[in-house]
Amino acid sequence: MSNSNTFFAKLVLLLVALLLNGCTLSHKPTLEQINQDSTQFFNNEFQGIFLASQVTKENGYNENDNHYVAEMSIVATAQITLENYLLTLKDNDSYTPMEKAHLALQIGLLKLTLPEFQAGDQLTFKRRFLFIKTDNGWQLRKQLKNAEQHPVL
Repeated sequence: MSNSNTFFAKLVLLLVALLLNGCTLSHKPTLEQINQDSTQFFNNEFQGIFLASQVTKENGYNENDNHYVAEMSIVATAQITLENYLLTLKDNDSYTPMEKAHLALQIGLLKLTLPEFQAGDQLTFKRRFLFIKTDNGWQLRKQLKNAEQHPVL
């Protein structure tokens, strides 16, 4: 094969590779990233109270090329009862009185929305998360409101 034919063959292969790479650019985050980011978001939301033990993507869809919604089912294990958590906050001197009042209010709201549970109990939460495509890849931007926010025992 002559040098010009070899160059032409390499050029065609390079163009085909670039074309295939362009066609396979992801229009949604990977399942691994969805699970990892959802777990981290949930654990931060319920830090000290619940810990996600099983995260399952039940469904997902693109709102457009830059927005992806993941519908998640999260099984979480209670680390402590709400009453005991409130007592640990009360004794924690790193919070200001205003921060303690705010946290107590949040715990009161949790008591209204969560079923009664003990440490070690598992609850299933349904969550919808919005992922956006950024210059640094897909990122979980926020939790979307569900019609059904309450966990199931």
